[in-house]
Amino acid sequence: MKRMLPWLVLILVVVGSVLLLSNFRINAVLFGVRPENGGIKNSQNLQKLIDWVSPLGGTIYIPAGEYEFAQNGTQTIGAHCIKMRSNVRIVGDGERTVLKPVGESVYGLDMFYYNDYLDLGQADYLENCVFEDFVIDAIGTSCQVYTSAGKGFMFNLFRNCHWNGVTVRNTDATGFGVDCPLDSSIVNCWALNCGKAADPESTGASGFGIGFGFSDDESIRIEGCHAEGNAKFGFFFEHQGRFDPQRYQAKGTGGFAVSDCTARENRYNFGGIAAFGGVYENCTSTDALCDGCYFENCSDFRVTKCVFLRSGDYDIRVEGQCASLVLTENRSDTNRLLLGSSDDCEDAGNSWNE
Repeated sequence: MKRMLPWLVLILVVVGSVLLLSNFRINAVLFGVRPENGGIKNSQNLQKLIDWVSPLGGTIYIPAGEYEFAQNGTQTIGAHCIKMRSNVRIVGDGERTVLKPVGESVYGLDMFYYNDYLDLGQADYLENCVFEDFVIDAIGTSCQVYTSAGKGFMFNLFRNCHWNGVTVRNTDATGFGVDCPLDSSIVNCWALNCGKAADPESTGASGFGIGFGFSDDESIRIEGCHAEGNAKFGFFFEHQGRFDPQRYQAKGTGGFAVSDCTARENRYNFGGIAAFGGVYENCTSTDALCDGCYFENCSDFRVTKCVFLRSGDYDIRVEGQCASLVLTENRSDTNRLLLGSSDDCEDAGNSWNE
C-alpha cells in the first residue's frame, strides 16, 4: 500500500488539475526516480511519470543528485532511456542535478528521444516541452557501431519546445541533436565533449546539430550557448534531404538564428552542410582545430559581427556549391577566407589579418 500511495496522490493531482484547469509540479523522487536506484528502474519510473503528466501538462522536478538511466526502449536506429511526450516541463537544480545514461548499446543510446516520423511513419509533432537547469552526462555509455543515435536529446519534428540552462556532455553522438524545429529555442546551454564514439569522417558528432527540411516554416533561436571539445561541429545546420530526399523536401525556412554564442576547440566551431536561411551573429570562435566556420553547399547564410581567434586552418572555409553567403563586420586575429568554388559571397566590412 505504501508503494501505491504516491501514485494515488498523483491521480488526485491529475483530477484536481482537470478541475482547476492549471498545470502542476511533481517531485520525481516521490515517484521512484532516485539517486540510489539502478538505471532501468529510474528509466521506467520517469517514463511512467512523463506518460501520466503529458495529457494535461505539468512540471516534473528532479532534485539535486546523480541519477542513472538505462535503455528502456528501441527505435529504428539505436535505443533510448526516455521517449519524450508533449506538454511536459522537466526542471532540475542546475549543475547539481545530473542525469547519467549508462551501458553499452549496439547503435547508440539517447537520453531523451522522439521520432515518430521515422519509427511509425506519422508526421506528429512533439509539442510544448521545456527542459531547464540540469545536466546530462553520458560518460558511462558506449556503442558498438557509431550512428546518429547516442545523443542527449534526439528529437525530430517538434514545436514550441525550449531549453534553458541545460548542459549535455560526453555523448557518443551529438549533444543537442534536434531536427525540424518550429518556434523553439535553446538558451544558455552548454555542449561539451560530445561525439566521443565518432571519427573525423563521421556525420553529426557535434555539440548543437539542427537538422531541417520537413516544412518551409521551420525555425529555432540559439542564444548565449557554448560548445567545446566536440568531435565535429560546435554549432551546425544540415538539410536532411541529403540523407532522405523523399521525406525532407522543404525549400524554405522560417529562419535559424544563432547569436551571442561561443565555441572552442571543436573541429569546426560553426557552420553548415546543405543548409540555408540562417545567421551567426555576435558569436566568438576560439582555437578551432580546423576552421572557425565551415560551409559546404550552403546558401542564404549570414555571418556578422563575429570574432575568430586562433583558427587552426581558416576562419571561414566555403566549399562546394555555395551561394548568397554574406560575411559582414567580422574580426580575425590571424587568418581569413578560403572561398573554394563559391562565386557568390559578399565579403564586406570585415577585418581579416593575412
